Amino acid sequence: MSLALVLQAAAPAGSSGVRQTFRLLDLPEAWIVVLIVLPLLALVAWVAYRSEDLTPGPRAVLVTLRFLALALLAAVLARPVFVERREEVRPAEVLVLVDDSASMSRKDAYAADERARAALAELAGRAPADVQRVELSRAGYEKVLAPILARGGYVPRLLRFAESAEPLPTLGTLAARGRATHLGDALAGALAMHRGRHVTDVVIFSDGRGNGGLPVLEAARVAAAAGIPVHTVVVGDARPEKNLIVELAEAPTSVLEGDEVAIAVRVVGRGLESGARVRVVLEELPAGGGAPRPLVEEDALAGEEGARVVLVAPPEALEPGATERRFRVRVPPRQDESLRDDNQLDVSVHVAPEKVRVLYVDGYPRWEYRYLKNLLLRADANLEVQCFLLSATPDFVQESSRALPPLQVLPTARKDLLESYDVVILGDVNPYEISPDPARCEEFLASLREFVERGGGLILQAGESDAPRTFQGTPLEELLPVVLDAGAGSGALSDTTREFRPRLEDPALPHEIVRLAPDPALNRALWEDEGGLRGFYWFHPISRAKPGATVLLRHPDVENRHGRVPLLVAGYFPAGRTLFLGVDATWAWRYRFGDRYHERFWRNAIRWVALGRLKSGDRRVQLDAAQSTFDLDQRVVLEARVLDEDFRPAERPAVEARLQDPEGNVRPLQLVRVPERAGLYRVSLDVERPGLYAAWIESEGRRVASAEFEVVLPSRENADPTPDPDTLRAVASFTRGRAVELARLRELAAELPGGEGQREPISAELRDAWDRLGTLLLALAILSIEWVLRKRFEMV
Repeated sequence: MSLALVLQAAAPAGSSGVRQTFRLLDLPEAWIVVLIVLPLLALVAWVAYRSEDLTPGPRAVLVTLRFLALALLAAVLARPVFVERREEVRPAEVLVLVDDSASMSRKDAYAADERARAALAELAGRAPADVQRVELSRAGYEKVLAPILARGGYVPRLLRFAESAEPLPTLGTLAARGRATHLGDALAGALAMHRGRHVTDVVIFSDGRGNGGLPVLEAARVAAAAGIPVHTVVVGDARPEKNLIVELAEAPTSVLEGDEVAIAVRVVGRGLESGARVRVVLEELPAGGGAPRPLVEEDALAGEEGARVVLVAPPEALEPGATERRFRVRVPPRQDESLRDDNQLDVSVHVAPEKVRVLYVDGYPRWEYRYLKNLLLRADANLEVQCFLLSATPDFVQESSRALPPLQVLPTARKDLLESYDVVILGDVNPYEISPDPARCEEFLASLREFVERGGGLILQAGESDAPRTFQGTPLEELLPVVLDAGAGSGALSDTTREFRPRLEDPALPHEIVRLAPDPALNRALWEDEGGLRGFYWFHPISRAKPGATVLLRHPDVENRHGRVPLLVAGYFPAGRTLFLGVDATWAWRYRFGDRYHERFWRNAIRWVALGRLKSGDRRVQLDAAQSTFDLDQRVVLEARVLDEDFRPAERPAVEARLQDPEGNVRPLQLVRVPERAGLYRVSLDVERPGLYAAWIESEGRRVASAEFEVVLPSRENADPTPDPDTLRAVASFTRGRAVELARLRELAAELPGGEGQREPISAELRDAWDRLGTLLLALAILSIEWVLRKRFEMV
C-alpha cells in the first residue's frame, strides 16, 4: 500500500498538464499501521520516559517528541517519494445537434400556453408566432445553453441535421431546408464522427417528427451503451395539432388588362371538429403598400380531405406603370390554432397591357365564320384581328381590325407568324389548299408548328367539309390535343336532326374557358338545360383526348371504347396552348342571350390559348421555370429562350433578370448562356422560404417576359409538421438524459454540472523525498528540541 498526497498544477483544457503526488512506497497496509506500528512507536516513546521523575506535563511533551522522531524514522523506512506525472487533459465535449429540416421553418403560435409564449417571446425578442422554429433553436442555444456549457467547462460541438448530421460552422448558416428528418441517422452519425473523444452528453434541438432512416431508439441504444446521456429539447407547440391550411390549387400567371382573375385554393382543416366551417377571403394588395382591400368572401367546409374554393377577382384598371395584380387568400385563424403561418398565401398575376393579335383562317363563309368574324372585329377592344377566307376571289378585300391592313395573302413564313400573331384560329380548312404552291403549304405547316412550340396559341374548330379530317398525317395532327378517329369521315355519328347539349366534364369546378357564369349551378344550367344555350345538331367524333390534355365538354350520349366522346379539349404543345372544338354552331348561342355568352366563350378561349405568348411582352423572349413547384431543399432552375431581331437564337453571353420573393423583395439575377445551345440561358439558385416567387426580364424599363413558381415544404416534412415530444422523451429516458421544452431549457443546467474533464497519463517520474535538506532539518529540529528539554529538566 502507498499513501498519496496530490499536488496538481492547473492546465488549460485540451492541453497537457503536470500532477505531482507524495507517496510512501513501502508503507504496510493501513490496519497494520493503525493497529500495530503506531501503537508500538507510542509504547517505545512512553517506555523511554516511564522511569523518569517528571511531572505529567513535561513527560507528555517529551514522549510526543520521541514519538515524532520515531515516526519520522518509520516514514523514511517506508521509502517516501514524489511521483511527478505528465497527463493529457481532455475536456468534456457536448454534441449539440440542431434540426435543420424544412419543418423547422414553421411558426407556432402557442395560443393555449401563455407561460411558454411569454418565455419564448423573451428568448427571441418577439412573439413566437412570428419566429421560425430554427430561429428559436438558435436563440435558445446562444442565450441559455452556451452559457451553461461555458460555466461547466464543456466544449460544444455544433452539428446540423436533416437526413444526416454534419458539422455546423456557425448558427447563422441554419436554413431549415432539409427534405426529411432522420433523427436516428443523425444521432448515430454524430456519435460515430466523435468516436474516441471525451463526449459526456448530447443535446438535440428538434421538433422530433422523424420521417425516415434508422429508428431513433436504435441510435439511442448506441449512446446508452457508451454511457452518454442524450438530452432533448422540444421545439414547437407540442399540443395536438389544430390547424387551418390554405393551399394554392390553380391561378393564372398572366391575364389581359380588364380580365377577371379566378384563383382556386384548397382549404384543409386538421384536428378540427366535424363540420367546421371557415371564411375564405380574397384580398388585393395595393401596389404601393398599405392595407389589403377585400374583394370577395366564400364559406368552406374545413376537413382533412380539403375543400376546393374558387374566388374570382373582378376586372380593374391598373395604376399607370403597373404590370401585375397581387392577391392574398386567407382564412382568419382560430383561437385554438397551433400553426398560423399557413393560413394565407399570396398570388401575383402579370397583367399584359398589349392587345392579343389573332389570325382567323377559314375555308368558306359558313355561318360560324360570319358570326365569329363579326364578333372578333367589333366586340373586344383588346383584340387585333386579321381574317383570311380561302374561298374568296382575288379581288375580295379580306377583313381585319381598323388598325391593321387587310391581308393580301395568307402569311406562311415563320417570322411572319412569330412576329405578328399571338393566336391562330383554323376553321374548316384543308391545310393543303391554303395556297396553289405546295411549298407554301408545307412552309405554313412547319411555321405553325414552331409558332405553337414557342408559346403561340392555336384553336382548331371542326367543320363539315375538311377539318379535322384533312389534318391526319400532317404536322397539324401532332399539335392537336386529341387523337383523331381515322374512320370518322365527315363526322356526325348520331342523328343530325336531333338537338343535343354538351355535358361539362367538371360542373362544380369548370375550366375558365367554359365558365360563362361565376355561379357553378347557373353555369351548368346554361350548358346543359333546355332553358340555357342552344344545343348542337352536328359534331365531329374523335377517338380520345391525348395524355395531359383536359376534356372540358363531352357529348351527352355518344360513346366509343374510351367513353363519351369529347367535344372540347384543351392541351399544351409544349410552351404553347391548343384548343380543339368539335362543333361548328356556337353562333346559335345568340338565341335568347344575344352576344353575351357567345362573346364570353370565345373571349375566354382566345385568352387562354394566348397566355403562352402573353407571359412575355416581347415575342422574342420567353422565360420559364423548370417546374411549377419546387421543394424548399431543391435548387430552382430558370431558363430563358431569347431570339434576335430576325427571330434567330441570340448569341449574347448573359441575360439580366429580376426575382421577387413572397415578401415582395426584389433582387437581380443573371442567366448565363448554355454552352452549345444558342439562344438558351439558364440560372440555378437556392431560395430561403416557401411561397410564391415571380421572375421577369425587362427591356428599356418594360417587362418583356415573366414566369412564376411556388416553393413548398418537402412532402414528407409538410405531411405532419407538428412536434413529436413522445419520441424525444423516449430517447432521453432510454439514455438517462432529460427531455425539456424549449421554454424550460434552463433546467438542463442541473444535468451539466461541469468538472467532467478527463486526464490520461503520458509519463511518470519518481524522486526520493527522504534525502532532501528539509527532511534532515525536520529530524534535527525534533531531536534538538527533545535534547534541550531534557537538559532543562536535568535529565542525563
